[in-house]
Amino acid sequence: MTTAALTSSRSRPSAPSSIVLAGLGGGSIDLVYASCVGLIHGRSIMRVWQGVASGWLGKSASDGGLATMALGIATHFGIAICMAAVYALVAARVPLLYRRPVPCGVAYGLVLYAVMYRIVLPLRFPAVFPRWDGVQSVTDIAAHIGVATVIAVLLARRAAHR
Repeated sequence: MTTAALTSSRSRPSAPSSIVLAGLGGGSIDLVYASCVGLIHGRSIMRVWQGVASGWLGKSASDGGLATMALGIATHFGIAICMAAVYALVAARVPLLYRRPVPCGVAYGLVLYAVMYRIVLPLRFPAVFPRWDGVQSVTDIAAHIGVATVIAVLLARRAAHR
């Protein structure tokens, strides 16, 4: 193997690592966004992520301190990586998804938003979801679709160039 080939193969991340990177990138943006929204609404950052852990633990998540906060954050990133993996798997069969990453990322973000805000969250928190909160809902959509999902798609796209 030539030095150039060896360097090239080492400098490019593998498809699985690109998917993980995509999930971490999009998930990081969403983590910051969700934490800020929680603070704006008077919740501590710990409480925001314990809320995610409550999907596993129920109301007792709020009693777990840093451990349940960490579980919530790990769950959040696990979901983000799975979302990136689904996109990458479909894009392997539908190359248009990588040729047109921004519009396809926006479309995928709309699907993910609909699933989270119209199915998952209402099942977990029926008293709170679904509701339309005006500016907050528009901001949620813009953050999830326009930033987090498109960033994740652009990062996952790197896996397609192998």
